[in-house]
Amino acid sequence: MADAEFAALFEDLAPRLLQRLLYLGAQRAEAEDAMHDAMMSLLLTLRGGAQVQHPRAWVRKVAARSFFRRQRRETLISEVPDAAAPLSVDTEVAAAVDILEALKRLPARQSAIMRPSAADYSVADIAAVMDMEPATVRSNLRHARKKLQLLLFDGSRSVRAEPSTESAGPSAG
Repeated sequence: MADAEFAALFEDLAPRLLQRLLYLGAQRAEAEDAMHDAMMSLLLTLRGGAQVQHPRAWVRKVAARSFFRRQRRETLISEVPDAAAPLSVDTEVAAAVDILEALKRLPARQSAIMRPSAADYSVADIAAVMDMEPATVRSNLRHARKKLQLLLFDGSRSVRAEPSTESAGPSAG
């Protein structure tokens, strides 16, 4: 891949890759770091003579892994970035805000596992990226879904209440 082709790929892929990483829970600076790591890794791989059949998919996967690896090294994130306040009282927007608020109330590990699951990552992919057993990922997803169901469908719309003081450690069970 020539430098001009790589530059065009970078300009085409960067905005969507940043958006995807933000959706996975990265702050803007973290998303940019993971994106740059992935793009640099691709450039070095290509210059080393290796063939990458699907560079867009390759970069998405490497960027997600880079982000999750950094999170594992530091601490698991405990909050979803604040969404902009809805401009109207549209029920779909209100539901999305409720879901984001509910995600903030999950334990950190469940929240970190729930985001890529919602972005259509498979259990195997999440397990590989987060260096966990697939059974552990499935268990965390099951517990997160139960808690989200309680938070979202308890009838009292308590999602907008203060975040819980529940421990951010791994769930027992």
